[in-house]
Amino acid sequence: MSRKILGLDIRHDTVSAALLRSGIKGNWIESHIHVPIPDQEGMENGLRAALETVQDKVDTTNTVCVASFPADKVSYRNIQLPFRDRKKIRQVLPLELEPALPLPIEDMILDFHVIPDHIRDSEAGEHTDIIATGAEVSDIKFYLDVLTSLEMDPELITIGGYTTALCLARFSDIPEKCLFMDIDVDRCTVFVIIAREICLIRAFSTRSNPEFRSKALCTDIQRILTAFGALYESVSDFHPEGICITGYGLENNLSVSEFAQDVRQLLNIPVRQANLIQDAKAMIKTHPTTMMKTSVQMDNAFALALTEAEGITGLNFRKGPFAVKRQWAEHKQSFVSTGIFAALLLIAVGFYMIFTTSGTEKKLAELDQQITSIFKATFPNITRIVDPLHQMQIEIQNIRKEAFSPKKTGNIRVIDVINNMSTRIPKEIDVEFTRLAIGPDNVLISGNTDTYNAVDEIKSQLEQADIFKEVTISSSNIDRRENRVRFKLRIQL
Repeated sequence: MSRKILGLDIRHDTVSAALLRSGIKGNWIESHIHVPIPDQEGMENGLRAALETVQDKVDTTNTVCVASFPADKVSYRNIQLPFRDRKKIRQVLPLELEPALPLPIEDMILDFHVIPDHIRDSEAGEHTDIIATGAEVSDIKFYLDVLTSLEMDPELITIGGYTTALCLARFSDIPEKCLFMDIDVDRCTVFVIIAREICLIRAFSTRSNPEFRSKALCTDIQRILTAFGALYESVSDFHPEGICITGYGLENNLSVSEFAQDVRQLLNIPVRQANLIQDAKAMIKTHPTTMMKTSVQMDNAFALALTEAEGITGLNFRKGPFAVKRQWAEHKQSFVSTGIFAALLLIAVGFYMIFTTSGTEKKLAELDQQITSIFKATFPNITRIVDPLHQMQIEIQNIRKEAFSPKKTGNIRVIDVINNMSTRIPKEIDVEFTRLAIGPDNVLISGNTDTYNAVDEIKSQLEQADIFKEVTISSSNIDRRENRVRFKLRIQL
């Protein structure tokens, strides 16, 4: 499942935004924009106007937002602590930094970047070197308030240039000992990278006059290298093998070629311009129309989105009072309301099932009672009732068997009565029997024939049977509609 990530690189005078779609097939840059912060009354209004322009040009809905703010608003200090556990480091850090911070510790948000062991002294033992950082609470609150008011609440807030240094160290072909410089119009942030690990961060103001800026930066670089060598005896002779530079300041008042020439002449270090899209092309895919000349403006925004997509972690000032609310905390009220509604629904369903089951059982009991009553009325001679339905089915089967089996009337069988009637009545007589009722001591016959004489002949023939005592004509009359004589005979057995 893909997700959209919005990288927002906020500087003092510009905002750069990159929208990256991350999925199984890779990372795609969908859109990007570089917006100057308009010169309005107050930084808040200008920043808000720039971010609204970003929202107009870039689809920021349903995105994961990660942001950076100017690196010179953060204090940096390399320190060594006598343990490795990150939890302990986080607990001790305020005590260690408090004497060196310009503000009370409660007015600062702290975080740290761990420096790997390869530049530590061999006798350091179980110590950890870190880059400790501190940002003012008021600064973090300012940027968060503006972003959240525009529904651009960032998951992460870090410093400008930091994620670009992480991406170059991981994805770019850089020297073993390298400097990365993020250059704005009048500010610069320098990252010392050794063996693809950030070991020092420094941010400072620079001259904006193009005539002096290049040489001034060389002086600043030399000062940083001297300070870095003083921090670690093992790298006291540290000399970078190359410098990578980026930043929108390269488009304004700093000539890349002039700066590279001055650095090579004064410091004997080669300089190249970084291009994150090109250096990390295995990780980022772009549309063919994406212009590479936007690299110096967009590298930091691209890097913010890429580190989030690749799960690269580092400095993050969304801590303490600004920590991102987890899903439970953020949606606690919704979860509780949903849980209460679900519980009420389950209770209602339970009561419904109880009432339905009770009603069904009552109806079944009434039906059973009706079946029993019918059974008693139909078979009063049966007193022991266990399963009335089954017993009734058995009795009905017995009655059917008895009805279709030969019966005896006294000592005379029914079959004998029928046989005598069939054999005694001549075939020449046109007769049709419509009813035959055989009782214990008599037989009642109804039918019709063509003449009265035929009725007398039938009576005469049946009287000759030994099993019949007496044959009487109960009635005899003509049916004028059919011109037939209807008759009834009574035979005494």
